[in-house]
Amino acid sequence: GVVRNFAVSKKLLPETRSRDSHKKPLPRIGGIAIFLAFIVASIVFFYFLDPNLSLSGAKWFLIDKRIFGIWLAALLIVFVMLIDDLRGLPASIKLFAQIVASGIIVASGIGIDFIANPFGGTINLNSLYLPIPLFGTIYHISFWSDLLTLIWLVGMMNVINFIDGIDGLAAGTSAIAAITLFILSVLVGQPAVASTAIILAGATIGFLFWNFYPAKIFMGDCGSMFLGFLLGVLPLISGGKLATAFLVLGFAIVDGLVVAGARIWHGKNPFTTPDKTHLHHRFLAAGFSVRQAVISMYIIAALFGWVALRSTTNHKVIASIILIFFVGVLIIFLNQIKKRRENARR
Repeated sequence: GVVRNFAVSKKLLPETRSRDSHKKPLPRIGGIAIFLAFIVASIVFFYFLDPNLSLSGAKWFLIDKRIFGIWLAALLIVFVMLIDDLRGLPASIKLFAQIVASGIIVASGIGIDFIANPFGGTINLNSLYLPIPLFGTIYHISFWSDLLTLIWLVGMMNVINFIDGIDGLAAGTSAIAAITLFILSVLVGQPAVASTAIILAGATIGFLFWNFYPAKIFMGDCGSMFLGFLLGVLPLISGGKLATAFLVLGFAIVDGLVVAGARIWHGKNPFTTPDKTHLHHRFLAAGFSVRQAVISMYIIAALFGWVALRSTTNHKVIASIILIFFVGVLIIFLNQIKKRRENARR
């Protein structure tokens, strides 16, 4: 409420865009509230309530190395994207900020060290590396691990940004994903990761009360990119739970890949081209209300999140394939409903 009142009093109300589902201008800096709630709660928890919790054991500036890296990278993302929300920035600068933030995460020791082999065992991604002496320590630049980590984090930031198109979708879906990662981290005995995940869920749910239809404030790019960033990082620090993250956010990831691929196929920018081809737009075009569309996608996310909690690694791979097929069928189904509605009007 404080951020919304500040934005309204300062007339920080951007004009509506052709692809927006709302008709009147609303503040787009709600992501600041999510970020501040997360940071304040994290500081209170990690430094006052349970200072012994750690993500790595190593220290940067007297702070746990991984926590410091996450906070620094998150601050960079929120700062740059807030400028974009207020003044607008070229896509190249936003992409550069995403890459730098992802690089900070890699430098803090967080990355994709291995991926599960669906036929058994794991595939080591650190076999090809370059040792770099720096500040009296040897850092290893691992080609495949670092590259996939950068792609994963940048991709997750843009995936959540993509689904932030109708009231409450990005916030609610992110909350479901964070809760799923919280439960999984508790089950495998990772209290620091579980604490981070539930803090994120709490900050996001608090914002959702203001963002659910009809929204009173939007999170903007500073919010969606921040959520995507953390939802990309959390599976990495919890032992490479990429399959879990993919299942919970699978509809958004597959939708993002389909839309980006279609834009590239037509010679358009995959990140900045405005259109109404996302899954939530297809729900609306098929006659669903905003509430119905959002709740339908909540159910999809929660259902596959439940599958992720109940499945082994190999079963998660199979479930991921089923999810991809399911989203494809859903897109075809919604398109058919849309065509029938259009034909009925003629």
